[in-house]
Amino acid sequence: MTLNLLARTATVVAMSEKPDPIGVRLLPWRLPTWVFDGLLISVAVIGFALEPFPESGGYEAVDWITLVAGVAFLLTRRRFPVPTLVAAVATALLVVAMIDRPSILLPVSLVALFTVGLQCGRRVALIAGAVTMVLFAGVVIALLQQGDLDGDGLAAIAWPAFAITAGIGVRASRQNLAATEERARQAEASRELESERRVIEERLRIARDVHDLVAHHIAVISVQSGVAGHLVESDPVAAVQALGVVRSAASTVVDELGDLLGVLRSPDDVGDPTAPTPNLAAIEDLISSFAASGLYVRRETSGIRRDFSDSAQLAAYRVVQEALTNAHKYGDGQADVAVRFDDRGVEIAVSNSIDHSVPQGNGFGLVGMRERVEATGGMLTAAPSADGSRFDLIALLPGRTTA
Repeated sequence: MTLNLLARTATVVAMSEKPDPIGVRLLPWRLPTWVFDGLLISVAVIGFALEPFPESGGYEAVDWITLVAGVAFLLTRRRFPVPTLVAAVATALLVVAMIDRPSILLPVSLVALFTVGLQCGRRVALIAGAVTMVLFAGVVIALLQQGDLDGDGLAAIAWPAFAITAGIGVRASRQNLAATEERARQAEASRELESERRVIEERLRIARDVHDLVAHHIAVISVQSGVAGHLVESDPVAAVQALGVVRSAASTVVDELGDLLGVLRSPDDVGDPTAPTPNLAAIEDLISSFAASGLYVRRETSGIRRDFSDSAQLAAYRVVQEALTNAHKYGDGQADVAVRFDDRGVEIAVSNSIDHSVPQGNGFGLVGMRERVEATGGMLTAAPSADGSRFDLIALLPGRTTA
């Protein structure tokens, strides 16, 4: 039947329209809106031409009016979906009542109904679909009773249900795709932010490690090379000893920088490092190395040692290292180190006098120490004394809790 063929073609063409920016496309290519309007109008004209002539043997004025009205409805359906549907259905019923036969406005009404399902809310779409289906059923049954349609025309009753279901389905697909794309954009933005955060954290970690690993030994090299230059003529033996300390510190710096560069060049985390992680037991050797470089250190250890995490032990080691480095660089050559164990964990106190004739540092070392200590759940305080003669640093690191 020409009416069924026309309705099917018009609905399929309407379903393939170019979607809005957040929609999907049912065709593998994008076409501008005017192309689809042209296709729909072409379908309407072809359907009009395929309709048999009425009893008069030619098209009547009302036929041409329905064609013009159908084209107008196709052009206005996007901007005014519900009014266009109402006008199309009402005009179609009026024409059927006047000429007692189907017209081009029936399939145009299906396209308008599809547009309502595509652009309007579900409730409005369902109401429009139900009303249109009832009206279509009345028209089809009336035409069947008059003999203007054959039995196959009864299937036209289902076309409004198909059109509104297709419109709602395409709308839901577009909304789902838009939500999926939005989630993908948010996930991508989150990944970028996470990558940036990790890069910043890695830069801070590298800067902290370079400072912790290298600053102490560079300070030793600077001090001992000055000592050697001063004593090279008056006390050659002491100058040779100072140069030995310089050589040892330089060798350590080279080794530690090599290890650090190896980590930076490795794409994965180093699972089995070649050197043991500094811990509380290594603090004694660390103090001895400072003593060998010319810093007089008074040490004190008290309490019963508890079990500590690796990160807490590393933080304790770095705190002592940074504090003694600062004492060596900015003090008068003396420092006090106290390591006290108690039920809370361990308290590390480092104190040294301040040499005001030496320019003080920029504080980056203290920032790194505080970050390390707080990362383990501890607390660090560091400030000059009230009279400004000494610098006191106290770090509290928690012990490992036992079940």
